[in-house]
Amino acid sequence: MNSKKQISLILQQDINQNKIGKLQPAKRQKDQNHLQRRQQQRAINNDMIKITLLYGRKHYNKGAIIFTLTDRTLSKTPYFPFKDVLRGLRVVCLNGLPNPQILTAYWHTHTKHNLKNSKKRPLLTSF
Repeated sequence: MNSKKQISLILQQDINQNKIGKLQPAKRQKDQNHLQRRQQQRAINNDMIKITLLYGRKHYNKGAIIFTLTDRTLSKTPYFPFKDVLRGLRVVCLNGLPNPQILTAYWHTHTKHNLKNSKKRPLLTSF
């Protein structure tokens, strides 16, 4: 069974899932299906977006609410075994829970590859 299917099965049993209402894409005049197209291009499904909204770190930027999944935020969740799949996922919303209007979703490359870079750094030793 692939990881996306396993993630969706765990999400179905998650007690926090009822905190999220219906996922609504924010309607833009110029681009009506922006979110759906970006999800398809970036291999992001709705279950991954729900996990990001539930457990992601929340911060604000220029009137938007941004949720980001990191290893730290996933550490005490049932999704920790899938941290390599979910790490770095960002969801940009106009408003927060319970009925978020989602602008876009993407992989934040710095967060996604941060673990690889931290292993390459030499350890500081004192003499």
